[in-house]
Amino acid sequence: MGSSHIASGVFRYLGINLFPEVAAEYYNYLRKYKNPDKGVLISQSGQSSETLWCADHFKSFLAVVNNEDSPLGNHERCSKKILLYAGKEELIPSKTYINTLLILYLGFGFNPAKVIKVFKNKMPFFEQRGEEMGEMFYKRIRWRKKSGIYVVGSGPNVATAGLAALVLSEVTKIPVMSMSVSQYDHGYKETAKDSLVIGINHEGPDFQRTKEVLKTVKNEGGKIFELNCPHVESVFSPLTFSIPFFFAAHFLSEKLRKSEVFKVGKKVTRVTKDKSSEY
Repeated sequence: MGSSHIASGVFRYLGINLFPEVAAEYYNYLRKYKNPDKGVLISQSGQSSETLWCADHFKSFLAVVNNEDSPLGNHERCSKKILLYAGKEELIPSKTYINTLLILYLGFGFNPAKVIKVFKNKMPFFEQRGEEMGEMFYKRIRWRKKSGIYVVGSGPNVATAGLAALVLSEVTKIPVMSMSVSQYDHGYKETAKDSLVIGINHEGPDFQRTKEVLKTVKNEGGKIFELNCPHVESVFSPLTFSIPFFFAAHFLSEKLRKSEVFKVGKKVTRVTKDKSSEY
């Protein structure tokens, strides 16, 4: 669920035969059509209700968790747990998301060692870009005339856009939409006037298309912000492109004086299972 599910979405567009499922929808709508022997369940807390429901329906599963002593990690059907070592998250799932990505890259045979060096050397650059983005976002939400806020990406960075929309929405309490640049191009661009569109643009088949879409938004009276310098190969760009959004979220939380993120609900989502009916 949440950012854990978003992270898994990166790898479908890197050639991995992977079909990540949202735990609640898998449990409620798909489990009766499948009888899986093994699975991988990802949960930072290891306590989210829907993921625990799924745990009971695998003969065995591998748990990716931050809390070693969580119910998911100690589940009787957990064959192995891989720890995130993300530490305590205060406001947004920054360390958790990056560490989840790193574990999945390694698990699928990619070596992200060079990315770690980029983190060490280029963090001031990512912080600067994040603050620039946060400042534009802040001005946009204070401006009298405004329309939608979108984050668009392509390929593996469709997931990055989803992560960005999640954290920016949580911090600002303002809805932010995410989608692929092609999906935006197929109709949502009609909302361009007075909107803000943040484009994640790595070198790839949609690089020029993203530039053209952002140009269209600007010409129609919208504001644009382009992230186009990941400092790594495109395959690893979801790792670096996510960092400016965390800095932007931190910038906005201070600018808007948000002392806490989760007011409507809690950081760990717990819901009651409806046993009265089956789909």
